Formats: sequence, C-alpha cells, structure tokens
Amino acid sequence: MSLFNKPKRKIQARRKMSDEETEDDNVATIGDIKELQRSRGKKNGLTEIECALGKQKAAHLLDGIQIAGGSMAMTEKQKARLEAADIEAGIREQFEKETLLRDEHEELRKYIDNGLAKLKGEDLNSQDDDSNQGDDVLARAASKLKSYRSETATELLSEHMLAGIPEVDLGINARITNILETEKKKKELIEYQLTGKRPAQDPPTKKPRR
Repeated sequence: MSLFNKPKRKIQARRKMSDEETEDDNVATIGDIKELQRSRGKKNGLTEIECALGKQKAAHLLDGIQIAGGSMAMTEKQKARLEAADIEAGIREQFEKETLLRDEHEELRKYIDNGLAKLKGEDLNSQDDDSNQGDDVLARAASKLKSYRSETATELLSEHMLAGIPEVDLGINARITNILETEKKKKELIEYQLTGKRPAQDPPTKKPRR
C-alpha cells in the first residue's frame, strides 16, 4: 500500500507549485495593468489647446465638448447653447432692422411735414399768413412738379428710343474720319481756352455720295 501513496504526494506538490505560478502570473498581470493606467493618466502641464488659446479660453471652448477616439463631438448642452446664440443673434438683427426702418419712417414723416408746411407758406414764427398766398404756392409747386414729370417722361422715352435703334456698321473709313474730327475739335477747344480766340472755321465741304 505504501507504494501506491507516494505518487499522490508528488501530484499534490506539483499542484501547489502550479497554483503558486498562477498567482505570480496574476500579480504580474495586475502590475502591468496598473503601470499602463499610470502611463495613460493625465500629467501635469498644458495641452495643445491650452498652449494655443490659454487655460481660460480652452476651458470655455472645451465646455460641453466631448473628446473621444481622437475626435471632438459637441454635447447636447453645447448644441443648445449654439442654437440659443443663433436665435438671439437673429432677434437682435431683426430688431436693429426694424429700429432703422422706424427711424427712417420718422425722418421721412418729419421731412414731409416740413415740406408741406413750406408749400403752404406756414412759418413757425408767424401763424397769420394769408390763405391765398398758400394756394399760390401750392399752384406753383404743382406746375413745377408737372413740368418735372414731363421732362422725366421725355428722358425715359428718348432712352427707350435710343435703346431700340439698331446699331449700323459705318465701316472703317467712317470710324477713322470720326476719330480725326473728334481730335481736331479737342485741339480747337484747347487752343480757345488758352488764347481766348476761336479758330477760323473751314468752309464746309460736300461729302461724296455713296
């Protein structure tokens, strides 16, 4: 019987040795993990963003921004803040436009009131003007406005007529002649401004018929 018990003792000794080796491996693995965590931990110093912008601006920039996987992603807080800023900027811009428009309307109303007061002959210092004089002023203003409208209509009509006339090719000879005549007239005007005497006019020549 003693012969059969000895091998069992050896097997138990081997199991103890294997258990101790496993514990040593686990301790080494835990030590490696702790060392890796310490190497990944935040060290004292400044980040790239803090070096570029400063600590305060970097903290304000990174507020509400998540950094994961080497990329930056905005959180819901930052998105809501940006949307609120856009809405506030839009409201401010619309308010400024309406304020400017209201000021323009007010200035236009004052200008119209002053113009009507001048046309009616009303003076802030004297309120006892004759009504007939005001009617005369209005009549003169109406006639001036009518003449101005007629002149404007005539100018617009002439512009439309000129725009509707097709361009005719006069040829190279006619263009050269026009250029020479223009330069001659310029020279005559310069001489007249310098001397005060008009140059002698050349007798009119008949143009050859084509």
